Amino acid sequence: MIRDPHQQARELIVCGGQDLTDSQQTWLHTHLDGCTSCRDYAQAAEQVVRSLRSVPVAADLALVRITQRRVRLRARQLQQRQERMWLVWMSCLLVGLSAAITTPFLWRGCQWLGEWARVSAPVWQVGFVVFWISPALVASLLFLGRGIHLTDTQG
Repeated sequence: MIRDPHQQARELIVCGGQDLTDSQQTWLHTHLDGCTSCRDYAQAAEQVVRSLRSVPVAADLALVRITQRRVRLRARQLQQRQERMWLVWMSCLLVGLSAAITTPFLWRGCQWLGEWARVSAPVWQVGFVVFWISPALVASLLFLGRGIHLTDTQG
């Protein structure tokens, strides 16, 4: 299907020279040199763009204040989130470090207690696992019961 060269030229003019290949720009300049109506269209489009750029645009004072307030509020929210996440990371680091340090001592203690009470190894090992995991389970249940979680749904 053959396109109308005038329509194609107007589409290229509307692009304003942006994203045009060299061959498209060459074709457009050649067409504008030979076509008065398309040249007038290009000049009119250029005049409209210049007119629009010459009109000053100023925001209303109320809009500026509302925008500033919202930007400050969002910045405060991001800062609070960052502070909370820092506390979470530090807590995780401390819990992991304390678990790495105390687990061998707890293992030895459960082993000694199992030998002293003369129970089989699987029994005292299960007791170790229960004793080792119970603080995390209790804390999880307490947080779940209070509805505390990482996502802040109340703002």
